[in-house]
Amino acid sequence: MAPLTFHTAPGIPNPDVVHMYAEERGCQSMLADVVVNVGTGENRSPEFLKINPLGEVPALILPSGQALTESIAIVKYLDDAQGWSPLVGTTAEERALVDMWLLRCEQKVLEPIGCAFRNGPMAAFFKDRRPGYIHPEHAAGMRVAGATGLKWLDGMLADGRQYLCGDRFTLADIRFYCLYSFYTKMDKVQKAPDSLSHFNAYMDRIKARPSASAIVPKKSKL
Repeated sequence: MAPLTFHTAPGIPNPDVVHMYAEERGCQSMLADVVVNVGTGENRSPEFLKINPLGEVPALILPSGQALTESIAIVKYLDDAQGWSPLVGTTAEERALVDMWLLRCEQKVLEPIGCAFRNGPMAAFFKDRRPGYIHPEHAAGMRVAGATGLKWLDGMLADGRQYLCGDRFTLADIRFYCLYSFYTKMDKVQKAPDSLSHFNAYMDRIKARPSASAIVPKKSKL
């Protein structure tokens, strides 16, 4: 298969989910990156809106010409195209467990933390990009909900498992790591306290993986 055009913005969590998966799977050659400058609003340009009317990255252009968006959908497409891997699941049960943890983490942790992030320190950035969705008064409550979710997740990890699906590193771990790391890098008040030792050890295990290092944006040389 010829490389597929991949509209991306390295350093932003959802594109990084795909890049980290590609590093883990060793399928970087399947993607021909086209970098979209989100900071200047290139993703909201008329040209890009023809690719994704939501104005969001990433977007993968399939051989049919169809634009596939949403990082989870893109990863599942790439994995299926190569033959299912443990990252997504090689059996129906494995894939269902990955989906279960994707949903659990999204609902209990990532959505409230992300909502606090968008309505808190990033409210000015998003107010015109997501009109009608930004309400700064929601940030405080969402921080409480996110902290509650982190405490729940720390309890789940207390059984000795290495990753969300046990000892198998998966897409659920990749997505959680990319989004949580991004949100809390810019909204440090939401970082897990040291008392959540199981959770922090889990994040350290992922950070130590070569794929996590590979997606860190390289500093430009002066």
